[in-house]
Amino acid sequence: MRIKFGIKFAAFHLPAVIVKFGGDDMGKKSNAGFTLVELLIVIAIIGILAAGAIPNLLRARMSANEAAAAAACKALAGAQTDYNNNTSPHTYAETLSQLSTGFMAGGVAFIDPDLGRGIRNGYNFEMMAGSPILIPGEIFASFHAWSATAWPVVYKSTGVRSFYIDETGVIRAGDIGGNMADYSIPFID
Repeated sequence: MRIKFGIKFAAFHLPAVIVKFGGDDMGKKSNAGFTLVELLIVIAIIGILAAGAIPNLLRARMSANEAAAAAACKALAGAQTDYNNNTSPHTYAETLSQLSTGFMAGGVAFIDPDLGRGIRNGYNFEMMAGSPILIPGEIFASFHAWSATAWPVVYKSTGVRSFYIDETGVIRAGDIGGNMADYSIPFID
């Protein structure tokens, strides 16, 4: 009995491999293909190599998520500055959705919708406005302080560090068990 294996990929074609099971050719040596044992050994070696590579890929993805979260915190600081410059009276946005829709700032989106919904690249984001200041004759209160925090959706899977940024533009980060960060964690050099 013969089984023919052939694999086609978009870029190249691997030739067919013939595996023989029993029959008249038992005991005869053939150069026509690989034996089942040889194929299983190759598959086992590939499995062992993949098992060693997967943890490294997961760590790389986690590092990429953390870098994206830090970059998003910087983007929030820039968006808040732009929002403040485009509102009258000058005020910071209260929520992430205000930054993503441009409410009270001419309808211009200052951040992308994903970040405006509070989740991006394996991280949760939340923004808090400072104490409101009521200006006589104005309908809406003004905010002259804000802070934002980012923490991993799944601790030790999508990320380890939590991030904090406020109106000073200084990013703070630390491993605090996947919880929301605050002003007390150390800043990033």
